[in-house]
Amino acid sequence: MSLVYFRATTWEPERMGDSMVARIAKFRRDRLSLMAVIAAFALATAFIVTMLVTAGVALADEYSIGRVDIDATVRNDGSVVVSEVREFSFDGDFHGVYWKIPKGEYEGASISPEVSKVGEIGSGGSFREFKQVQEGDADYGQNGTYLVTDEGSYVKVKIYSAHSDDTADFAITYTDQNLARRYADTSELYWKFVSDGWDVESENVTCTVHLPVPDGEEAKAGKNVRAWGHGPLDASLRFKGNDIIYTVPGVGGDEFAEARIVFPAAWLANATASNKKVLNTVLDEERKWADEANERRTQARVVSYAALGIGVLVALLAGAVSVSKLSSYKRRHTPQFDDKYFRDVPTDDHPAVLGALLNDGEPTDDDMSAALVRLTDIGALKLEKVAVESRGVFGRKKSEDDYALTRARNTRDVAASKSAIAIDRSTLKFFDKVLSKCKGRENGTLYFSDFEKVAKDKPEAYNDAYENWKTDVKAQAEQRGFFVDKNSNGQGLVVGAMALDILVAAALLFMTIAEVLPVGWGLGVVLLLAVSAVLGFVILRRMDNLSEEAVEVIAKLKALKRWLKDFTRLEEAVPQDVILWNRLLVMAVSLGVAEEVIEQLKVAAPQVLEDPVVAPVYGWYMYPHTALGSPASRLGSSVTSSHKVSSAALAASSMSSGGGGGGGFSGGGGGGFGGGGGGGAF
Repeated sequence: MSLVYFRATTWEPERMGDSMVARIAKFRRDRLSLMAVIAAFALATAFIVTMLVTAGVALADEYSIGRVDIDATVRNDGSVVVSEVREFSFDGDFHGVYWKIPKGEYEGASISPEVSKVGEIGSGGSFREFKQVQEGDADYGQNGTYLVTDEGSYVKVKIYSAHSDDTADFAITYTDQNLARRYADTSELYWKFVSDGWDVESENVTCTVHLPVPDGEEAKAGKNVRAWGHGPLDASLRFKGNDIIYTVPGVGGDEFAEARIVFPAAWLANATASNKKVLNTVLDEERKWADEANERRTQARVVSYAALGIGVLVALLAGAVSVSKLSSYKRRHTPQFDDKYFRDVPTDDHPAVLGALLNDGEPTDDDMSAALVRLTDIGALKLEKVAVESRGVFGRKKSEDDYALTRARNTRDVAASKSAIAIDRSTLKFFDKVLSKCKGRENGTLYFSDFEKVAKDKPEAYNDAYENWKTDVKAQAEQRGFFVDKNSNGQGLVVGAMALDILVAAALLFMTIAEVLPVGWGLGVVLLLAVSAVLGFVILRRMDNLSEEAVEVIAKLKALKRWLKDFTRLEEAVPQDVILWNRLLVMAVSLGVAEEVIEQLKVAAPQVLEDPVVAPVYGWYMYPHTALGSPASRLGSSVTSSHKVSSAALAASSMSSGGGGGGGFSGGGGGGFGGGGGGGAF
């Protein structure tokens, strides 16, 4: 039989129904896999975004305010002395920081802050006071100085102290005259201790207010002294002796934290008195705001518990659906063949097609090796050892051993399916493509070293040829019907369960970011949903669309591989059929156990290897002890490394381009003095 056997065969129209079913099955499997990958990617992205947001990841030249300690002393003349320390953490290079301290009219009185002291607290707790300068001074803008300017609605304090990638505590002391007001029935301090104009969030805020308690008297919470807080609902206040301590986990840049305290009018003995009565109004306002805040807290708890409960329920149900579908899939895909060993190639398909079947439809480098070995077996290619001459460093000729494949015309007739013939043609096409890229190979001889050379010099051409061969193998496996599963395995339900996991996880992530859910619980349930989604993804990948025949063939191929590794250790006669062994040896290449089989045959049945029928295949495993190694090992390393070289080369080229006796805050208020202030770093 001539080489025409590979170049021209009688073509028979394939059955349209089987072809269409195969294509639909492939599309369905690929679509489900793509959906699973997209779902997993979406969840991973959502996790990363949440981690960045909730952790407050600092980017280049950014800063945070990790701690704020405020000490406010109310004097009996109505003035308030404020000492404030802020911990700035810098990521990048900064020249200093600034405060914007509010000023203006409040309850008919003018309030303008008087800055008395500015400086920095060292690591040992020592205070280093800075020098006040004016624009134009010789040391203006130097480290250890500060500038105070009146900006109309606020006083700006610009502090010069350069820092780079470290943490610093800055302190400022100022006095607000007339900030505490004396009325006919009470005294009141209504003040935003954290204003709403800071550039970044103020974290871990503590404000201690010292009242001007006369000698012999004391502050009694909810009786002669009442205190409220306005701002973030996770904040709180408490009484400690005659002091009120406000604690706020965080105040956003556009939020504020406000103190409202009423105490006996007589305690502001030296303040200007007003005939106006305000106590009942204050109590009514605060009662209303407290009720509103408590209602919001109750609603938030209901929403929080419900959302977390739904998340847990969805994760458990989705996981249960995935597991149940996997269980039913396994029942339907348990092969009838359950022997430990199988002693023949289960079908007459090409070894590369069977190898691809074992690898989820993707041919491997071993399958390419098996395809080339098969071509030598049928006589389409001839394997030989050659000496290759080359020029050394000083121009001297040198000879190196290599192996070569040559096109031959003594193809022998072998029983083969139409699918096997198609793969043989595709393998020859790959051979010719590589050969055409080699200069001086017009005689049809291709050295094994040529594979690596072409892959390195012409990576795109080599990669195209190799990928085209793989595509042909996959196409034949598809047309064979191995991936047409007529049973409904429930992949759609698994994908639906994963999608529900993703949607609920995304909703909970958003609610966590928006601080509707506590971070710990929110992320915990999201993690549970993630585990459920990943479980679904893993299960979906295990639910291959395999036909009943494919399930049986895979079981037999695995059993065959076990037998090929163990046949000399079994208490049974070794087969002597050279035709059988010839077929088994080619298949063993795809299974990756050919060398083991050869070594066993050398001991158990050496006459099989000496038979001319087996010689073309056995030739691939001769000369194993030379520096060059056997042709099979040499080819395997050449083809594998060549494919990696071409893929790497292509990759490189494409890349050349947030009462009155103490407790929680309310959400009302906002009428206290101190809005429009803030600060930041520069």
